[in-house]
Amino acid sequence: MKRIVALGLAVLILLSLVLPLVSSAEELTEQAETTETTQALETTEATQAPTEPAVTNSCGENLTWSYEKGVLTVSGSGAMEDYEEGGAPWNQYREEITAVVFTGGVTYIGANAFRDYDSLLAVDFGEAMHTIGERAFQSCGELTAIHMPSSFKRFSKSCFEGCVDLKEVYCAGGMPSFNMNCLWNYGNITVYCPTNAPWNASLVQELEENFGGRLQVLTADGEDIYDFAPEETEETTETTTEPVTEPTTEPATEATTEPTTVPATEETEATEEPTEAETLPTETVEETQPEEKSFLAGKSWIALVIIAGILTLLFAGALIVRRSGRGGKYMR
Repeated sequence: MKRIVALGLAVLILLSLVLPLVSSAEELTEQAETTETTQALETTEATQAPTEPAVTNSCGENLTWSYEKGVLTVSGSGAMEDYEEGGAPWNQYREEITAVVFTGGVTYIGANAFRDYDSLLAVDFGEAMHTIGERAFQSCGELTAIHMPSSFKRFSKSCFEGCVDLKEVYCAGGMPSFNMNCLWNYGNITVYCPTNAPWNASLVQELEENFGGRLQVLTADGEDIYDFAPEETEETTETTTEPVTEPTTEPATEATTEPTTVPATEETEATEEPTEAETLPTETVEETQPEEKSFLAGKSWIALVIIAGILTLLFAGALIVRRSGRGGKYMR
């Protein structure tokens, strides 16, 4: 009996020593599993971090965007990023976006941001917009009118080119810069300037000429203060009426009276002057004729002397020949 009791006590002591070791080993394995799972979760979160909405909804250093039921809203302050064609982050909603709203202090719309958005009907540019980038709204065929705030300064190249239904552009501030083809809609377009602060007339005229007569600038109340063509027609009418009325009154009498008096005397003077001119040559002829006669007379006298000398020489020669002939006969 003593041996059995001793063996039982020994078994109990061994069990008391082994059981804590087994439990601690199980706890260690459980902790290792939990650490592995946490590390796996952290790695998955790190890999999924770029797809979080806070990153994808950024469109500038201090700008974010959101989309809901056809309306894209850009909020924040500063300038939007430029994009390649079709590279804007909201391009997946291109066919659904009907309106774009800029809130806060957005100053610049990036290049190609809304290019070829066929469903876009309206744009609210906010209160701080300064510049619209190149081709930002190119070929948005459903836009009909846009309203630019007083802070606006620049239409960049082709920013609204091809917006065939865009007919009205309202500007609340000073005259912005209109770059190449910025508002070329292949038709006619009207730009409205502030009524109380109209733009420089020479710059407006140059703008209208650059658009080949397809752009017209009016004030916000629709008044055409830059109607350049009527001024030119008034000048032409004045120049055409003055020559018509004057010759029918005073110039007619002057033409009938003066030519009978003054021009007649001038003609007589002109006719008398040639007579004086004719007398002068006759006097000179009379004076020169005796000189020519005397000169000719001197020449004729010399010729007569020469002829007489020649004749005497011939006569003397003939006498000598005759005498020599006679002498020959006597010698025979």
